[in-house]
Amino acid sequence: MMEKVTDQLIDYVNSKILTYSGIYVAKTQYACLASHIETVAAARGISPQVFCQSLIPFSKDFDTIINLVTVNETYFFREEKQFDFLRDQVFPKFSGKNLTIWTCCCSTGEEAISLLALALSMNVNLTIYASDIDDNAMETLSRGTYSLYSLRPDGKKYHDLLKPYSSQTTNQIIFNKDFLHRIHSFKFNLIQGELSKLPFFENVDIIFMRNVFIYFDKETRKLVTQKVTERLKNDGLLFFSMNEVGSIDNTVIPSDIYKTNEGSVYYFIKNHNEAKKASCIKPIDQRMEEKKIEKKNKKLQMQVEKVKLQNYINSNNIESSESSLKILPSSSSEFVENGFNAKKVYENVCQEISRGDFVKARNLARQINGTSLKKYSYFMQGYIEYHADNRADAETFFASAESLSPDFWPAFFYHGMVLRDMGRNETALSCFSKCKKLISEFGSQIPYDFALDSFSPAYITSLCETFSNLGGL
Repeated sequence: MMEKVTDQLIDYVNSKILTYSGIYVAKTQYACLASHIETVAAARGISPQVFCQSLIPFSKDFDTIINLVTVNETYFFREEKQFDFLRDQVFPKFSGKNLTIWTCCCSTGEEAISLLALALSMNVNLTIYASDIDDNAMETLSRGTYSLYSLRPDGKKYHDLLKPYSSQTTNQIIFNKDFLHRIHSFKFNLIQGELSKLPFFENVDIIFMRNVFIYFDKETRKLVTQKVTERLKNDGLLFFSMNEVGSIDNTVIPSDIYKTNEGSVYYFIKNHNEAKKASCIKPIDQRMEEKKIEKKNKKLQMQVEKVKLQNYINSNNIESSESSLKILPSSSSEFVENGFNAKKVYENVCQEISRGDFVKARNLARQINGTSLKKYSYFMQGYIEYHADNRADAETFFASAESLSPDFWPAFFYHGMVLRDMGRNETALSCFSKCKKLISEFGSQIPYDFALDSFSPAYITSLCETFSNLGGL
């Protein structure tokens, strides 16, 4: 009879994984992890405990465990606006010249492929390095065969750039080997990996490190960012995911890196002198005077917006009934209620958060009015306060949004994150469970999709599991 794995043994393995990779294992992966341990131990005629005690980093058994718990969510030309910026502002400077990029958490490789295809279309001599901790993900890049699910609406205008280097079947896109060989792929652990063992000697022009911070605590984020940017050239660019930028500040970013933007695209540049200027603290008397002006302007703005809001309500015949909800087809990626475009307002709020202009972001959120729209106002105000590190205010706003609309899954998701940060683990777990349940019940027709950003509903579900496990939940 196969010996079962205990909870204590799973916790023991998780601690090894965390130390090695910085990854917190989602509870949804526990069953798969336990099944793997039980099966291997039984086949070798040893107990699960003996097998787990034998797990050593860099061994084949440990690599297999890491591959099991790594969640890979990516697609071609993800976050289209960043590729617009590269196309319009960055790559033209390297036309006919050499450019080096390192995508240091490349997952299954769609990001590296997208960057290479864009560079080739613009006559850029790109040398691209792609690394990840997951062996299986790296093997997917090596094979170059992807599901058509990797071709999504976000990034669609660039999909034609892939055609010269690939072929399609009814359900797959397959890349030419000559094209794939242009990508230098290798395994690298952002926590334990040594910079001296990277397969390139000169520092790179651009680093992509997108959608990995969500799994790390602040100290790990700081460690990883310091490490990778050591291999970035002076005036080199560092890209995070656009939905991560707002929560990344100078407690994480090294002193020689500064934040800037081109429109709604925010990124970081390595330049010690500019970073020093960007972080200068204003004299206290100047700050006090600015606060007075801000308070005065805020009061005036509220009076102006009150008139605007009344005009908006009258012109759109906004009702006070929750039953007037309407959703556009899911392909539009627009969630509209009573003529209110949630996606548009959310994008504007996120843009101001990325700029660090929380006053303007708050004004945008407070402009939302009407009985049936209050939940959006509360949610977006909570989202702003969360990024402004005002956890208590954020918690109140998210709870208010939930109370007005019990199916409003984004409020439950972010409420859980705030509660987790505040150490209220039991209530946080309840929020994450509710969010997962709602997403499951909605199926393919998920409402409030404005809050998905570039993630899939399944990925939000996996994040709920991951966050439930953070901090001992």
